[in-house]
Amino acid sequence: MAEIAFYQLQSRTAQEVLPRLLQKTRAADKTAKVIAPESLSTDISMAIWSDQPDSWLPHGIAGRDDEDKSFCPIWITDHNTSDQDEASDFHFYLAGRMPSDALLSKTNAPVPRIFILFDGNDTALLSAARDAWKQWLKQGHALSYYQHDSTQGWVKKA
Repeated sequence: MAEIAFYQLQSRTAQEVLPRLLQKTRAADKTAKVIAPESLSTDISMAIWSDQPDSWLPHGIAGRDDEDKSFCPIWITDHNTSDQDEASDFHFYLAGRMPSDALLSKTNAPVPRIFILFDGNDTALLSAARDAWKQWLKQGHALSYYQHDSTQGWVKKA
C-alpha cells in the first residue's frame, strides 16, 4: 500500500511551497519526481533555483535535460512519463495530476511516497482531491492531510 500525503494550498502556490518540500526531501537523502503539466516545468524550475539563494537543488526537466538525468535527484516531468521510471523515492503531483492506479497497486516493487499538492480555492481540484481520498482510503492506503497555516506552516489535520 502507498503512503499518500495531501497538501492543501490556501494562500500560496505550489511553486512557492514546493522548493521547501524538495529541500526536506534532499536533506533526508531522498530523490524526487515532480509530476506537473509541461507548461509549468519552467516555472517550477525557476522556483527551485530562486527560492533560497544559498541553497542548490540539482534538478532537471524531462525532454530538456535527459542527458543529465542520472545527475538529477529531482526530476520534473509531465504525467505521461511519470510512471515509466519509478526510481524516485518521492513523487510530488501538482495542478490536478494524480498517480495512476497501476503505480498505487504495484506489488513487485516499492511504491514511492506520494504527495498531492492542490489549490484548496479551486473547487474542481478540491473535489478531485476529496474523491481520491475516499477511493484510496477504501483501498487501504495510508493517508494524511495537511493545510498550510501562515503562522505555523504545515499543520496535519488528518
